[in-house]
Amino acid sequence: MGAEDKTTESYRAANTAWKATSKVIFGQEVGELNEFKEWLVELNDPLQTDKSVQSGREVVFWNSNYRPQAPLISMEEVDWEKKFKPLDINQIKDIDSIVQAIQDRVYYAGSIVLGNSRLVEGSTNITDSVAVYKSAKISGCKNVAYSQMLRLSENVFGVNEGGEGKWCIRSSVLYRNTRGLELWISGECRDCYYSYGLTGCEDCLFSFNLVGKRCAVGNLILPKDKYLAIKQKLVAEMWEELVSRKKLPSLMEIVRKCDNRPSETARLIEGKVRYDDEKLDFEVMEKSFSQTSEVVLGRPLAGIEMYARWLKKDTVTPQPVRSALSGRPVNISDWPGYSQLPRARAALQAEAQAVGEHVRISEEEAERISLSNAHKFISPIAYFQPEYKLNENKNVMDCQWSSFSSNCYRVVICAYTKNCAYCSWPRSSEFLFGSGIVYDSAFGLKCHESVNLKRCFEVDTARDCSDCYFCHNVENCQECMFCFNVKAKRYAIGNVEYPKEEYLKIKKLVLVEISQKLENDKKLDLSIYNIGGKK
Repeated sequence: MGAEDKTTESYRAANTAWKATSKVIFGQEVGELNEFKEWLVELNDPLQTDKSVQSGREVVFWNSNYRPQAPLISMEEVDWEKKFKPLDINQIKDIDSIVQAIQDRVYYAGSIVLGNSRLVEGSTNITDSVAVYKSAKISGCKNVAYSQMLRLSENVFGVNEGGEGKWCIRSSVLYRNTRGLELWISGECRDCYYSYGLTGCEDCLFSFNLVGKRCAVGNLILPKDKYLAIKQKLVAEMWEELVSRKKLPSLMEIVRKCDNRPSETARLIEGKVRYDDEKLDFEVMEKSFSQTSEVVLGRPLAGIEMYARWLKKDTVTPQPVRSALSGRPVNISDWPGYSQLPRARAALQAEAQAVGEHVRISEEEAERISLSNAHKFISPIAYFQPEYKLNENKNVMDCQWSSFSSNCYRVVICAYTKNCAYCSWPRSSEFLFGSGIVYDSAFGLKCHESVNLKRCFEVDTARDCSDCYFCHNVENCQECMFCFNVKAKRYAIGNVEYPKEEYLKIKKLVLVEISQKLENDKKLDLSIYNIGGKK
């Protein structure tokens, strides 16, 4: 178990909040935060740490795509005003000559802390947050440790992805949940433990795919007094095991011990499932891909499936497995929270909801259930719906989670999105391809971790930019190429601004080379992640 520095102010703040949170969840404290590190980080993607090439201090990254020899620095070491010599435009013959010429200005920035943040340690991509310890992609939060991808949350520990949550431990993909432990992919729930796929529920234990239920054990609704007696027994068991072993079994560990014969459950929901057999139009994706490549690269590319391998590189996309209950295809991915779901227990949304409505354990089993034997009782109900459609959607194909979206293909999470494919999370965006976690953007190819991009290609960690190519950690830049760690540039190559005519001449050369390589090879080996460290 890795040693933690208990003397820092950030650790002390997180530890105080941890003790208060454990008391809320278990009724009493369980011990020091650092004693539970290995258990709390299990749901997270590992944070990447390395040494800054400038100071030798530790730099933290959430993204593991940068090549091993890439030069790294922390955000606080970025010199936003540093001046560089202009490149000799006459010596630029191709993209490789540009890449070689800019190596002295290529640095990837980590340990990113922005806005009104304080008491942040061992973390990165933190915005407007207080008391954040060993975490990543945290926005507008307070008292967070060993967690990732959270916004507007408070007192959360070992939680991967969610928003507007409070008092949660070791949970995944949450929305507006309060007081939860091992609660997975659920929303607007309170006081729920070891459960999955709940919506608007309160006081649930070992329950799956319920909507608007209270006082449930194994999907069985009980009188409140009987439920509270079972809860008291189970929570006491959880506290005792956590104190003695410094960890608890994951809900997924328990489910993997279940009997994987779904025939009885399939019989119980027979005739109660209404499948969505919407007629889908793939041609619109072909047109959108061609339109996007023409806008971004100046030349339309045809046949999106021929570029699939390139588009999927450096991002997460869903792939189909077979539903355990019907054999129909259901999409799942390695996105945090979903990657640990047992594929053998995946089911379509309509099937899982039918199980939640019609299948439950017996009252005798509810009274006997414990951490050690739960797998024997929950086998008929423990099915997971990794593919979920919420609100209005149209022509959403092979996507995992969608809301108010249309014309999307192989996207993990699409919300308020249209005309996107092979992306992980293009929120409030359109015409994005091969991109991951890009918000409020349009017409992008291979862009990542950015907000408000327009007509960009191979851009990473950027904000409020347009017409940029191969850029990292840039803000308010227009018509820029191969720029790193700069703000407010226009017509710039390698962080140096040029006359418009000279810039556009080089841009045309670059776009022609990119388009030709993509047309010939259906891929491009160069990316924003591997430019640095080239000799």
